[in-house]
Amino acid sequence: MFFNRRIPSFMREAYYYESLGAITFAFFAGLSASFFPIIARKLGASSFQMALISSAPFMGALFTLYWARLSHNAISQMDLYVRIKLLARAVILFAFLAINPWIFILLVFLNSLLEQAGSPAYVRIMKEIYSDDYRGRAMGYVRMEMALAAVFTAYLGGFLLDHFSYRYIFPLGAIFGVLSVIYFGKIKVQKNNAKQKRKRQGILPKEILEVFKKDKPFALFLAIIFIQGFANLMVMPLFPIFLVDYLGISNTSMGKLVSLSSIFLIFSFLFWGHYIDKRGACHSLILNFFLRSFIPICYFFASSIWYIVPASIISGFTMGAQELSRVHFITNRAKSKDIPTYQGINFTLMGLRGIIAPFLGVGLMHWIGIESVFIISFCLSIISFLVMFLSNRYYFSNFLPSLSSSILNHSG
Repeated sequence: MFFNRRIPSFMREAYYYESLGAITFAFFAGLSASFFPIIARKLGASSFQMALISSAPFMGALFTLYWARLSHNAISQMDLYVRIKLLARAVILFAFLAINPWIFILLVFLNSLLEQAGSPAYVRIMKEIYSDDYRGRAMGYVRMEMALAAVFTAYLGGFLLDHFSYRYIFPLGAIFGVLSVIYFGKIKVQKNNAKQKRKRQGILPKEILEVFKKDKPFALFLAIIFIQGFANLMVMPLFPIFLVDYLGISNTSMGKLVSLSSIFLIFSFLFWGHYIDKRGACHSLILNFFLRSFIPICYFFASSIWYIVPASIISGFTMGAQELSRVHFITNRAKSKDIPTYQGINFTLMGLRGIIAPFLGVGLMHWIGIESVFIISFCLSIISFLVMFLSNRYYFSNFLPSLSSSILNHSG
């Protein structure tokens, strides 16, 4: 919307509606989703329940291969995406019924499950509406606009939650979430007039192994991301526990941290979109993994909210890289018809680590202390950084001709 002139004319309409959807989604996130963990802890959620909330999106990701098959056989990717996302956002309208942690967790779980269901269709839509040369930048611009709106909405959400009940504010956010889906649904995407022949599928682990045998670079790429993601997810439920129990954070202060993170998220998408288009997904993840390793260190040393400020800055600046990098990697490696399957495998592995790491992190917290878990997360992040650096230097360059040619096309 704000960057229309930087987008080729044949992609501007799609970019415009995606931008409107992203900006209204920022209101949904700022008035609800950003505060789910903090409100849960203040409701009295146990450490196990906090781990359950953290793992909820990733439990939804476990079913993504099924969503990918549904997407592969759908006549309209957009119709499928819109229906699923509308259900996901509408669930939060019932937050006024969440009078205890378990009801709250159920709503968050359903929202997360359905949000993930639309992911394979979304990636395929991105493949169709944006050209390879501009996809990274276009997606980066959209997310930058979303982050700009989130600077305001997160602060507003924190302020409102300190003065009014989440049972009223969260449904308000859900209304904006529904609007964001309606705007996105206005993007014109070509329908498949003929139904695609449904392939016979083996059990899911067998299907994943078959893809990995045929595409070893993709297997290694996801293995490295698995390590780094595991490091992040171990401490995900510990962050809100630490903020509420150790630092006594208010909703307004939390809103300020989210706003600060959103400011740097603006620069993140502007930077990473160009960086990925020019250097490729692997280079961006090397830098991303290195920077993110410092987040648990900030919490390790934190004795006041000020120690969390650099963690919020790093989180915001690096947030854009992983999603854009994964989409870039998959859309460059996979044929159009195989993209939902590749994305499905990506999210299935995300789901596997998501149902293990948060509970392991909470268990370790009770055994060795919360600070020790922060150190373990830091060490795993450094390992993923080193493995990605070495793999990109000595392995990926020999197997990714499409990415290499993309780099050459942008270097002069």
